[in-house]
Amino acid sequence: MAMASASPASIFTGAARDAALPDLSIGKVMSVAGPLKPSRLGVTLAHEILIRDLSGADAPGAIRYDMEKAFELLLPKLVNLKTAGCQTLVEATPAYMGRNVKFLQRLSRASGLNILTNTGYSAEEGSRYLPASVESEKMEDIAFGWIREAWYGVGESGVRPGVIKLGLESGGLTALQGKLFQAAARTHLQTGLPLLVQSADGLGVAEGLSLLRREGIEAEALIWAGGSEASNRERLEQAKMGIRLCLGAITPESAREYLQLLGQLKKEKLLDRVLLGHGSSHYWVAASGTEKSLRPVGEMERYLWILDGFLPQLQEVGFSRSEVAQITEKNPRDAFEIGVRKAGSRRKKKYLLF
Repeated sequence: MAMASASPASIFTGAARDAALPDLSIGKVMSVAGPLKPSRLGVTLAHEILIRDLSGADAPGAIRYDMEKAFELLLPKLVNLKTAGCQTLVEATPAYMGRNVKFLQRLSRASGLNILTNTGYSAEEGSRYLPASVESEKMEDIAFGWIREAWYGVGESGVRPGVIKLGLESGGLTALQGKLFQAAARTHLQTGLPLLVQSADGLGVAEGLSLLRREGIEAEALIWAGGSEASNRERLEQAKMGIRLCLGAITPESAREYLQLLGQLKKEKLLDRVLLGHGSSHYWVAASGTEKSLRPVGEMERYLWILDGFLPQLQEVGFSRSEVAQITEKNPRDAFEIGVRKAGSRRKKKYLLF
């Protein structure tokens, strides 16, 4: 099928919004295998990182590991995850950090799991995962690249992202991170994709929300993942502002803290703001001489911890089955359904054409 072409200027002035493109995504969730009805998501892990490459954006070569070996390592774990009750995972490895969308598509088909991938960038670790062009590139041009991925797929793969991913440094938005947030806002307005922001603290997320609101976007478009440097009080305040919380890095060691937070959110009637995800890498690409290999991160059984360990603890402290289902099934359906979250509108405006 021939794709309509557009420039950044025509997108943002609306001149190309009547282009004859198929609107496949109204009210859907975009997986690596194509659009899904939100009801098919089931139990969802909302922030997972299967393989992360920390070489930086300047490292030569897009994929630096043996994909057949990686497939053999990961497939049994994903099958086990599905057997344990998970039906969907959001794979949040950004571009220039090891994103491999065709590989995810293959894993999805082989395991039976729904997998979502992303468009966007990470500005973590001194922006070493950003291409050099981003510094001088206009915000509109960055957004245009992400919008094209949302419509036409990543590269020549045809695989379309289901979420916009940003990685932020702690301590508030720099000028560069602010530009990325603005680009994400424009991308949301044109695509309806939710914005998943990974940040150790909430300052940059709160500042980013101000930028979203200037564009007329509601807080529910924003999902904050991470928070390793944040207190439960800060997380609670973000939820009160309408931001969705993806509680990540849930481990046996951190379980008590998250149980307390969920108790507070329940008391404040804010459980509709909560998502769950392990939030840490399963493998990372390590260099050994000229060979590149995959190294496990921590104890690999942790990829089942939320389902086998944390959810039973939730029920033990008084959460009902319906409340657990809200956190693991209903909230992800609402969060990842494609639709522009426009301020002042009672209904989500679905996936604008351009």
